[in-house]
Amino acid sequence: MNPNAFRYVIDESMTMISRRKAGNAISIVIMGLSLLILGVFLLVTLNVQAIIDRASGEMRVYVYLKDGTPTAASRDIQMKLLALTGVEEVVFVSRDEALSAFRQTLGDNKDMLNALESNPLPDAYRLKIKTEYIRSEYMEKLAGDVGKWPGIEEVRYGEQWLARGERLVKGFYITDLAIGLIIFFSVIFVIANTVRLTVLSRQKTIEVAKLVGATNAYIRIPFLVEGALQGAVAALLAVGLLAVLHLFAKRYLPGILFMRGEAVAGFVLFCALLGALGSYGAMRRFLKV
Repeated sequence: MNPNAFRYVIDESMTMISRRKAGNAISIVIMGLSLLILGVFLLVTLNVQAIIDRASGEMRVYVYLKDGTPTAASRDIQMKLLALTGVEEVVFVSRDEALSAFRQTLGDNKDMLNALESNPLPDAYRLKIKTEYIRSEYMEKLAGDVGKWPGIEEVRYGEQWLARGERLVKGFYITDLAIGLIIFFSVIFVIANTVRLTVLSRQKTIEVAKLVGATNAYIRIPFLVEGALQGAVAALLAVGLLAVLHLFAKRYLPGILFMRGEAVAGFVLFCALLGALGSYGAMRRFLKV
């Protein structure tokens, strides 16, 4: 595109926008509110995913040693545990540390432990597993293999809680995907039809431009630019409203996350593309340009 053509596109786009300030404002508000619904959904999904990640990060495997296991053998077990695929950290928990932590867990009822003549708890290793390996199949195999090692009394990782958690997470992902698709296509429908109504209101202008010999590209490009600008401004409006809702929610839910800068930029670019595609579709299907 030569400089004169580019200047024409920009001037024509700005002229079209300035002529219909009220109509464009209404279109932007309608698109912005629909995008706000999508933004709220994305924000909820982001924070639920963060909760799932934090819960996974708290997952630990306890490897209990047999009483009387020599120090050298215990160190060998620790080295072998560290060498396992998926194990991020191995921490030794002595029986005294375990009993002290148990006392704190009991709180006001800790006095009942005073009746114990000796510490019944074994020494153990606490394993932190990498997030991508926290799956029932891997954990079951890990517990089965390590449980057969010499000097190992038992391996525990809360298999019932893990299985229930996986079912809940799977149910969340399926539900989230279904709701997300419904909201996504609804937003696309609203934006596309809002932009199409804008184009339809200019039908006379397009017909006159065709009569004086304007090419399809010269007619189409200003509308594409206008649609892209409408989509981008609507996205910024939605992000601004979402930021206000986020600040309000932080009062009651400290630590709630917000979209990162690159995610906001991608969201705005995506909405600009939707606006341009809406204009293109309207001119192609309805105006036969």
